[in-house]
Amino acid sequence: MTHSHGALFHTDAVQAVGHVEIDVQKLGVDMLSASAHKFNGPKGIGFLYIRKGTKILPYFDGGAQESRYRAGTENIASIVGMATALEENFTMLKSNVTYIKSLEIRLIEGLRKTLIPFVLNGGDNTLPGLISLSFSGADGETILHRMDLMGISISTGSACDSVNTEISHALKAIQLEEKLTKGTIRISLGRNNTEENVDYIVSALTKVLK
Repeated sequence: MTHSHGALFHTDAVQAVGHVEIDVQKLGVDMLSASAHKFNGPKGIGFLYIRKGTKILPYFDGGAQESRYRAGTENIASIVGMATALEENFTMLKSNVTYIKSLEIRLIEGLRKTLIPFVLNGGDNTLPGLISLSFSGADGETILHRMDLMGISISTGSACDSVNTEISHALKAIQLEEKLTKGTIRISLGRNNTEENVDYIVSALTKVLK
């Protein structure tokens, strides 16, 4: 649709790169951005895919670095770290997805056994390991701080809005009931988590919510 109107299409794939298969040709995007820390790489480095023939203006002028798009000395160590992390994640992509999904299932089934009522947001087609849970009548901020005291880091609403107690625009967009939005938390599981971690999360949540 964008191309039929002569417009370019950019997608923010920060959450997806390194976690699910991505083919820029099948997607048909003109640009795609990613961030290394989301796939076990260094913080403060990322990349922008630009389809051949797509014209953009330089971010910084004054030097020939990065094909004249961004002048200044490149952070070579972080670039190498990012490339290595991305290669490793894509090499282990299928096994990582299978393992992380098993942790996710273990967490959800463990919570269901506690008989604490909750809503699992997002449907079935979600990124592996990203779990959004809503607890009616609960306070997400309180859950977050209590879990933090037990050594567990989670987020409320949108991770990009973690210092803001207003209801996340994402939760508004999926038209979640207000009594659920305030009690919504997000748990992120990765390949370095274990079944013991998951069981501890379930145990801690049970203590907080009861």
